[in-house]
This record gives sequence, structure tokens and C-alpha cells, in this order.
Amino acid sequence: MLDKNAIVNLLATSDKAVARALIVLNERQTSYEQNAKGTRDHNGRGFKPCHAFMGTSMAEFYQRNNYLSAKQIAYWRKADKRGTPRIACYWKQLLEVAQAKAQSKQNVS
Repeated sequence: MLDKNAIVNLLATSDKAVARALIVLNERQTSYEQNAKGTRDHNGRGFKPCHAFMGTSMAEFYQRNNYLSAKQIAYWRKADKRGTPRIACYWKQLLEVAQAKAQSKQNVS
């Protein structure tokens, strides 16, 4: 079962999960935000303003090159004040997307 702990653990242990999370979060940005590499609409979707430039840039890098460097991964895994990886602040959005994807697969079956 996917929950907060499962997502945070996956992001802490899988480089592919970090890269995939960046793609998902970037896709949740508006097209204006993607082009500007910033956050204009405070709608709880996509990157926070403090992560928008780096997140968009790294998502685009991953889409072009199919990898993130060790330095890029380390940026997202750096612990915040609570000791959790920086990328983990997006667990709710990632869970929402995963649940929607699982639901759509069930509807197809």
C-alpha cells in the first residue's frame, strides 16, 4: 500500500523515483510556470516557488538525458530542518498522482 512513509522511503532510496517525481511535479505546473521556470499560481500543484527553477530545470535535463547527476540527486535528498529529504515535501502530490494512475488502471481492467 502506498502511503507517506512508502513514498518518502522510495524517494530516499531510488534515484529513478526522484527523477520521476520531478517529471510528475513539472507536469503539474501550468505551461506558463514551466516556461518561466517559476511559480505564479499558488494552487498547491507542482513545485513550491523556492524549488520551481531547479525542479523545472532538472526535470527538463532528465527528459533530455535520461539521468540525473549525483549532484542533482543529492540536491533533492538534502535533509530539511526535520531531517527528511527536500523532495519529500511533495509526498502528497505524488501520492495523489499514484492513486489516480492506479484508479485509471482499475477502470480499464
